[in-house]
Amino acid sequence: MNAVIVGAYWGDEGKGKIVDLLASQADWVVRFNGGDNAGHTIVANGKQVILHILPAGVIQGKNVAIGPDMFFNPKTFFADYDAVVKAGFRIIGKILIDERAHVIMPYHIALDAGGEASGKLGTTKRGIGPVAKDKASRTEDITVHDLVSGDFKEKIKAVVAAKVNELLQHKVVERAADLNRYAEEIYSEYSRYAAKLRSYVGSCTYTFNEELKNGKSLLLEGAQATLLDVVHGTRPYVTSSNCTAGGAAANLGIDLRKFKIIAIVKAYPTRVGEGHFPTELGNYEETKKERKGEMLTATEKKKAIDGDLKLLGKWIRQDGGEFGATTGRPRRTGFPDFVALRYSGMINSVDEWVITKIDVLSGKPFRAAVAYEKDGRKTTRFPFKLEGWKPVYGKKEYFWRQMSESEETAAVKKGYDALPEGMKEYIRDLVTAIGIPVSMVSIGPQREKTVIKDVLKRTREYLK
Repeated sequence: MNAVIVGAYWGDEGKGKIVDLLASQADWVVRFNGGDNAGHTIVANGKQVILHILPAGVIQGKNVAIGPDMFFNPKTFFADYDAVVKAGFRIIGKILIDERAHVIMPYHIALDAGGEASGKLGTTKRGIGPVAKDKASRTEDITVHDLVSGDFKEKIKAVVAAKVNELLQHKVVERAADLNRYAEEIYSEYSRYAAKLRSYVGSCTYTFNEELKNGKSLLLEGAQATLLDVVHGTRPYVTSSNCTAGGAAANLGIDLRKFKIIAIVKAYPTRVGEGHFPTELGNYEETKKERKGEMLTATEKKKAIDGDLKLLGKWIRQDGGEFGATTGRPRRTGFPDFVALRYSGMINSVDEWVITKIDVLSGKPFRAAVAYEKDGRKTTRFPFKLEGWKPVYGKKEYFWRQMSESEETAAVKKGYDALPEGMKEYIRDLVTAIGIPVSMVSIGPQREKTVIKDVLKRTREYLK
């Protein structure tokens, strides 16, 4: 199966688990966008691994690749590699790093931490914005090809010299006289990475077009998600790359007509950092103060059930472990948003949804947004600018009780019909509101806690 995996909301949908699950059917698993600002958490064989740059398929022993439009931090690459080995998994497949990928340098990280965007946009401070800026400039970027070439030292010196004013302004270097020493320090560190990376470097575009011609299968793994896409997302609070399915084709240079488009929908949306969030539960300023492990008391849970939306948001956040895999920041939580999902399904040409973390909503009453309203106007379109738009919720309230361990096991074995009625009612309304069926329902973080049997068949029936 050739498939593109994208996130439907603002990221953190559980793409890592689904890529890990589907990797068994693929010859290659390929990251096509982003950098180490995205963490994919995988739980397999009772062990948890968080990957930031290596594709999730590495856990399954698959061939993996880092695509040409990636922002590549070699230090993170080796940290991911070591984490996989330390967890007891063997890396037995090929690793391909595209020569066109752009390298995150120490000054990118320093500039990100000290720049205005860091505070205004809530960046991860991983250097993504500055390296994307250099990529767009076309003269100050450093690619993987540059990194492993013989004139890497000269390239570093030239780029640092060109950025002297910026480096001085942000105190990356104290004096212009320090530039040569700074360039030498970077070269000393990165030349060691280059020596270990050289055997992995090649061309994804030629490799994968040849592999497809020979009947090999590709699973393309996206980072971040649709609503963070640099073009189609909620600008300016977006990432610096193309996160949509179309971005996979453009970035890798492959024929998207050969691929199924699968979008991962967390049962409730979350958002990290700044930016408007129509169905948010509570408010961001209070969310920022929250720490993982601050579980609700029985009294607080009763208040949440009785209508305290701030506590409901916290309850979902704590039960769902909604804290950034890369930064540890608490994620803002919200009610499901059918307006956003309809937009996401359209611009990605989604064939199937995969619903994740639906178990987190167990025991919690919730609603879904079916439209937005502003100044007396109502729309079912996702606006370019979200400022001022408020959600219009459907009349239905969804609820089901927590499934027991034995009920979860039975649901995986028996299939869709064994899921709680309230859960199926929510899935039915999501499918009919958007017009796209569901192929899998994840009811826990483990690979085996995924309901597949009859899911696509039953949810297609909702569309008849």
